[in-house]
Amino acid sequence: MKTYTCLLSILYCVAMSTSVMASGTDSSAYQGALFNGDSTRFADSVHSGGPRPLSLGVSVQQQNRALKSDFGGATDTKINHLLATAGWDVTKWLTLYGGAGEADFNSGNIKQGSNFEWLFGGTIRMLDFMVLEPWNDIDNYWIGVDANSFFRTVGIEDDWSGSSKDLSELFVSLTMSVYSKPEKPGSWDRLGFYFGPAISTLSMDGRSEDQMFGLIGGFQLNPNPNMGIKLELQKFEGVGLGASFNFHF
Repeated sequence: MKTYTCLLSILYCVAMSTSVMASGTDSSAYQGALFNGDSTRFADSVHSGGPRPLSLGVSVQQQNRALKSDFGGATDTKINHLLATAGWDVTKWLTLYGGAGEADFNSGNIKQGSNFEWLFGGTIRMLDFMVLEPWNDIDNYWIGVDANSFFRTVGIEDDWSGSSKDLSELFVSLTMSVYSKPEKPGSWDRLGFYFGPAISTLSMDGRSEDQMFGLIGGFQLNPNPNMGIKLELQKFEGVGLGASFNFHF
């Protein structure tokens, strides 16, 4: 993973410099939602004149899953992902994204590192509504509902048998978020958490996931309108952790 570790460092430096330039502007990277309760202050997003519908980022994730065969029995499986991603805000409520990177795969006798991985998916922002308006410079609070789905494939070379395999995952989640947007200048731009149910199917050479239904949750921080940092936890057969960093420009 040395190549993508280097890429992670480069993107981090670029994002930091971009955030400095973006913090002095009035436009916001908040995309809006299908059903939107934005106040006048936050209504001027990238979809009503702002210049930043494109985003770039990096993400890391560790999955602790189990793959079962058609003959019964499940094998503990660990997958570490490192991806460079790009997204495009098609509308105020829809973002399409894709990514490519590397994955380490460990399942029974199959232990492989630096496998090529790609994914594509989309996010629908269904609701973004202010539930507590600011009073006397106190933060305002919002709730949101997002639907997210992606499909990804990891190419795996089996050292034991010498054959090539593809591990495919289809992921769907529906999350509710609660977050604040500080009124006072100089604070972060948004801070909150999200949680909800998820479905994840795995498929590889006649084997599939042992548990399809799970839960996800996490925290998100926007230091400024154009930068996002996310920490996420997933619970399926085991507990998985992930983090992502992205910026709009």
